[in-house]
Amino acid sequence: MTAIKNVAIVGATGLIGRPIVDGLLASKLFNVTALTRDGTRRRGLPTDVTIKQVDYDSLESLEAALKGQDALVSAMSFEAIHVQKNLVDAAANAGVKRMIPSEYGNDLLNPKLAAFPIYQPKIAIRERCEQRAKENPSFSWTTIHNASFLGPDWTLDFIVDVKNRKADVKDGGDVFFCATTYHDIGQAVIGIFTHLEETANRPVRISSVNTTQNELIAMAKELGATDGWDITYSDTEHLENEALRRWAEGDHSEEVIAMFINRAFIGKGWGGYFPVRDNDLLGIKGLERDELKVIVKAAIDR
Repeated sequence: MTAIKNVAIVGATGLIGRPIVDGLLASKLFNVTALTRDGTRRRGLPTDVTIKQVDYDSLESLEAALKGQDALVSAMSFEAIHVQKNLVDAAANAGVKRMIPSEYGNDLLNPKLAAFPIYQPKIAIRERCEQRAKENPSFSWTTIHNASFLGPDWTLDFIVDVKNRKADVKDGGDVFFCATTYHDIGQAVIGIFTHLEETANRPVRISSVNTTQNELIAMAKELGATDGWDITYSDTEHLENEALRRWAEGDHSEEVIAMFINRAFIGKGWGGYFPVRDNDLLGIKGLERDELKVIVKAAIDR
């Protein structure tokens, strides 16, 4: 399979996209092009990133922008996942060799997760990739499963809010799950592009660290957040049932979506913990416990 040199990225200025851009540039292996609706705004992107304006509703516009690109990375937000259908078709038509669609998060090949309504748009895009790869063998795809995101920000707050000393402990708090930094997601993209054969038409599973809610709470206390904790307890099976009921009634709120996500990455056997990972293949070193403490401390102090 031909080496990847020219990489287009969608969502280049977002929480996932920008670290991917920075990693690709730092590697000095790739030319990076950002696709955007507004070609007049760089939004802080480095000057060595090429900006191309596109109309996501137009296959012709997308195909023109993707001509000459070896790979396409999508870092589209959860709300815009469905927009990727045109991206998949345009990439396959334009001669793109590898696409990484926006399927970051839990392992959606787990049949339990595949039944959740919030994941249907992501699954539909991956199935579109599979279809186009069968029709056009020169086109291929890889998805990145990283379970939970990890940083000294809302990503840690979602699991344990160490700054405000608040946590809803699920299923006892000792269920292991994978958590991945944005930096390591960026490294996964580089690893995919430098190991095309090994990563073709499959998901890669990665993790910076495996941890539990109780471990994170204990770390926070060790690092100075000793008292004043507001800790509640819940059962992810109950959260799942409540989420399904409310979703069926038309409640698609962030609260309900969070119930599904918590069941997905903390529920034991649900897809948030990967016994086998692709870290070594992709060059992901992961975090030592002292490095995890640095993230927790930064979250406390922010």
